[in-house]
Amino acid sequence: MAVAYGSALVPADADVVRWEVLVPLAAGGLFAGCWVLAVRTAPPVVRRAAVPARAGIPAALGSIKRDWGHIATAYLVIWAPFFAGAAAQHGSGSTLGGLWCVLTAIFGVVLSFYALALATPQLGPGQRVLRADAGAGRVHAVRARFGDAVREQYRKPTGTGTGDITTVDHYYAELLPESEGGGPAVRPTVRFAPMYGESFRINLGDKHLSRAAAELAGHSGWLCWPTRWKDLAGTDEHRRVAAAFVTDTGHVVWGHTRQDDWTTWLRGGLAPVRETDPGLSAEVLPSPSRFLPAAHGVSLLHAAAAVLLTVPYLVGAVPFGVGVGLGAAAGLVGLIAGVRMGSGAKILDPEVWTPRQESHPSLC
Repeated sequence: MAVAYGSALVPADADVVRWEVLVPLAAGGLFAGCWVLAVRTAPPVVRRAAVPARAGIPAALGSIKRDWGHIATAYLVIWAPFFAGAAAQHGSGSTLGGLWCVLTAIFGVVLSFYALALATPQLGPGQRVLRADAGAGRVHAVRARFGDAVREQYRKPTGTGTGDITTVDHYYAELLPESEGGGPAVRPTVRFAPMYGESFRINLGDKHLSRAAAELAGHSGWLCWPTRWKDLAGTDEHRRVAAAFVTDTGHVVWGHTRQDDWTTWLRGGLAPVRETDPGLSAEVLPSPSRFLPAAHGVSLLHAAAAVLLTVPYLVGAVPFGVGVGLGAAAGLVGLIAGVRMGSGAKILDPEVWTPRQESHPSLC
C-alpha cells in the first residue's frame, strides 16, 4: 500500500523500469513471508496457571486498547485504489484515468469518515455503563468459572415458507456459577457472548473472547453486571445486558448476556449488588499474533495478485492505456485483500472452540 503512494508521488516515464517501486514491492513480499514464518513458529498461546481466589471485585476495569497499526492499515487500504490510479495516470490527461481517480477519491473520503469508528472507545455502550458502575463502587456479581468456548451452529427456518432452512453461528463461553466457597453451585450455566461492535470494529468482541478462551479456560472469577441493567435491557432490541468476567488472575473479559441467561440472576436476585474494591484493578489480555490460513492465506494471495498486475507497467512492457487498466485492477484487488484481512478475523481459531449444533423447535 505504501508503494502505491510512493509511485504516485514520484512520477517517471512509463518506458523506464521503475526500480524505486519494484524493489520495495519485493521487500514487502519478503517481510510478509517473514511475518507468516514468525507467527507459525512462535510458541503457542498457553493456558494461564491457576491462582488463589480474589476476595474483592476490582473497581478499575481495563478497556480494550485501540490498535493504531490496524487504524493506519485501514486508511492505507482505503486510499490505495486512488493512489494506484494516480500512479498509472501520471498526469497524462487520460479521461478513463481521471474518472477512476475521481471515483476512488470519493470512495476514500466516504470510507475515511466511516473508519473514524476505529479511533473511538473500543468498548460498546453497555460495557461502558458497566465499567462506570464498577468505578462508582457497585455491581451485580456472582462467582463463576470459565468453561468451554462454544461455536453453536443454530439451524432455523428462513421464514419464507419455501421449505428452506438457514444456519447461524453463535460464539459464546459457558460460565459455570460457583458457591461462595469455590465449589460448584446448583445454578444454570450462563452463556457469555462476545461484545458487539459497529463499523470496522464488528469482529472486535469475537477476537477478544477468543483470546480469553485460549488463556483463561478453567479459571474462576466474578461475573459482573451493571447496577443499571434495567436501563440496558429496556433499550436493547434483543434485551441483551452487558457483562464482564473478572478473573482471579487480574484480567477482565468483556461481553454480554442474553435475556434467557441474565433473567434468572438479575430478576431472581441470585446475583446481589456487591461493593467493588478501589484498590484492585483488572486488565484486558494482550493480543497474540496468529496466522490463520483461512483468514490470512487468501488475503495474501490477493495482495500478491495485485502486485503482479502492476509489474508489466512498472517494467514498461505495456502501452499506457493497458497500464491504466492494470493499475485500476491492482487497486481493486489490493482493496479486496485489505478488506478480507480485516473481515477474515471472523474465521476464528478453530482450536479454541467446541462445535455444537442446535435446531429451532420446529425442525426437531
